[in-house]
Amino acid sequence: MFNEWYAKDTSKKIRAVFKAKGESGKPLCTNPPYGYLKDPEDKHHWIVDEVAADVVRDIFKMCVAGKGPSQIAKALSQRQIPVPTVHLHRMGINTPAREPEDIYAWQQRTVADILVKMEYLGHTVNFKTQKKSYKSKKKVNNDPSEWVIFENTHEAIIDQETFEIVQNIRNGRRRLTQMGEMPVVSGMLFCADCGAKLYQVRARGWTHEQEHFVCATYRKQKGKCTSHQIRNVQVEQILLTEINRMLAFVREREGEFVELLTKKNERDLNRQFRECSRELEQATQRITKLDSIIQRLYEDNLDGKISDERFAKMTATYEQEQKDLQARVVVLRETLSKAKAQRLNIDSFLAQVKKYTEVKELDAEIIRALVERIDVFKPEKLSGTRTKKQTILIHWNFIGAVELPQEQEKSA
Repeated sequence: MFNEWYAKDTSKKIRAVFKAKGESGKPLCTNPPYGYLKDPEDKHHWIVDEVAADVVRDIFKMCVAGKGPSQIAKALSQRQIPVPTVHLHRMGINTPAREPEDIYAWQQRTVADILVKMEYLGHTVNFKTQKKSYKSKKKVNNDPSEWVIFENTHEAIIDQETFEIVQNIRNGRRRLTQMGEMPVVSGMLFCADCGAKLYQVRARGWTHEQEHFVCATYRKQKGKCTSHQIRNVQVEQILLTEINRMLAFVREREGEFVELLTKKNERDLNRQFRECSRELEQATQRITKLDSIIQRLYEDNLDGKISDERFAKMTATYEQEQKDLQARVVVLRETLSKAKAQRLNIDSFLAQVKKYTEVKELDAEIIRALVERIDVFKPEKLSGTRTKKQTILIHWNFIGAVELPQEQEKSA
């Protein structure tokens, strides 16, 4: 019993020290992420390991170019780049992981982990994991809301724009077709009505003109949505036209473009503030009212006006409603907080646009550098004709959907 008490007390003290260290901004990990080394003059500060940092930059660049983690891992293996564990051991740095038999055998999981690390932006991120008990050595991941982030604590390897583009790509993961190919717009098309992704439909022997996308909901649940079918060539043609139109507009009328986005941002933020503030006020009032209802029920139960069984059922219902509302209040407050802190990412978008003058042929890197997603609307029959009109809406990285002085939406 005393041994158990001693172990528990020691664990509690260690946790307290660990928490204080993490909240002070000092890194909690034993070794920095691949790409960084501990500063010999200050073990709490990281410096860039240029050899590994170049590999990290290549990994992000390949992801922006349209390659997935498995393809990137294969490319690194073919280039005979040692895996992170081997690289560290060669530098005389001990790690818990053992060297693999094949020192060039990069794993998909390793690449995927690198692509989401905020540390490459120059930030220190603490409390990403925890141990449930001092009796267990197993670590569990904390919710990102529990992370504590200290910005600009060391030199960045990846810029903010590239990191955000990669996160958008990872959130809309692309998959190889059965023929081992990956269309340039794969994973970027969404149904404008139900919000589901559009799936690629293709077959051996088909020409590129025959390949098309259909709504995932329609494909899996007949009657829940319409097909929203659109051919690859139609999307690619419109996308190429719109990208070049955007490039030309920014190049020739940058001042007007910035003014247009500033007004759009103010309008969107004002609307978001109004909607969230109204819902937050209603939820807060309801929570207060539920407290009064539960208090009256308790008093009625004490006075014998309602039975214990009835009291238990009614309070359970009201308490659950209150719990749901409190969770919603947290979300609303976070949304309002983000809206207040939001700054229009015009500079980030301009930085991407200015990398190109004119695009003659689409590729995955160009598309993902500029475009976040594409909404596809169902075809509409034009009155008095057999012709159908289909609209797509392009959401640009950092700035969302923007209507330029000329019509932004195009018919397919």
